Amino acid sequence: MPNWSAIEASFLRQPHAQQLGELAASLARLNSWSQKSAIRELVPILLSESLLYVSLIQQKSEINNVELNQLQDLLQNSINVWDKSMEITDIASVASTWSQRVLEMSGLLASESMSA
Repeated sequence: MPNWSAIEASFLRQPHAQQLGELAASLARLNSWSQKSAIRELVPILLSESLLYVSLIQQKSEINNVELNQLQDLLQNSINVWDKSMEITDIASVASTWSQRVLEMSGLLASESMSA
């Protein structure tokens, strides 16, 4: 089981844009690993990790971000129904879409293209 306290502490030391980038990476891993049957047992951990990141970003932010609220609700619902009826392909698709959206929100893509 992950050391959630250490993960949280490390995450909170990052600037906001990098936190969003880390969330996007977590969602991308969720998409990738959910498609590999041998490691699907990691999906609940990645769901929890992504939910933790969203929660920490929301706590630190003074702005109530509607998109992050939607993502938070979606992740919580996915955790709640993971063992019941949620299709793994649904999780992969949603994670992929949200990974790209969060990465765009971070501004990290614009920073990279400006420095290239």
